[in-house]
Amino acid sequence: MRGFRLTAIVCVAAALAACQSGPKGVRIVNNGSSAIPQQQGVTQHNLDGSQIGGAIIGKTFQYTRSDGNGFVSYNSDGSFDYQDDSRGNGSGRWAAAGSQYCEIWGNGPQECGVFKNTGDAYFAANSRLVEMKN
Repeated sequence: MRGFRLTAIVCVAAALAACQSGPKGVRIVNNGSSAIPQQQGVTQHNLDGSQIGGAIIGKTFQYTRSDGNGFVSYNSDGSFDYQDDSRGNGSGRWAAAGSQYCEIWGNGPQECGVFKNTGDAYFAANSRLVEMKN
């Protein structure tokens, strides 16, 4: 009888625990609100010529392209210098007019496309750029 009663108590306790609703686990709060704010997605938007210059001139980015990756620094005279992980150092040219951004990497062909900001990165023609912060 004692074994039956212990089994019944364990079953009732398990059933009550399963019915419990609400958040589970450890919750960390910050002045009465969650310590992890709800993140909102950033709206992707295209930049125009003047915005592109302001976004890249004098800055260094880590880039990713289908033909390589490395670091690139943009200059106000329309040139850029890069260090590619496999091709080494080089330079190129960039230009922006209206909604179009064009670039030439080394002796490669000119590539043009939109220049857009996705919140954490830029997409420039065929390059993904992430700004290097000091």
